Amino acid sequence: MKIFYFLIFIFIYSQTQAHECVLKGTSAKDITIYNTCKADAKNKKPINNDLNNTLLKAKIKKLKNENNNLKNQLLDIKIRLNSLLARVNSYIN
Repeated sequence: MKIFYFLIFIFIYSQTQAHECVLKGTSAKDITIYNTCKADAKNKKPINNDLNNTLLKAKIKKLKNENNNLKNQLLDIKIRLNSLLARVNSYIN
């Protein structure tokens, strides 16, 4: 499933980065072509915006789950360290 999300992300990224406007000269014609290209690129909306949002929501959900798991692991370590500290203190006293 991760590969599927990765491939969709690559596809979306390649679509948005496929066309770049390059100024090829300093003539009025070249500048007009360049400005037209920039204006067209600015007016285009991102392709598959809903799909991108879905992928981001899935990634956020996965990261939240991972964050909760890590918090639980830290809490477990804290409890174990406190228990160990209590045992050491009992031997010292």
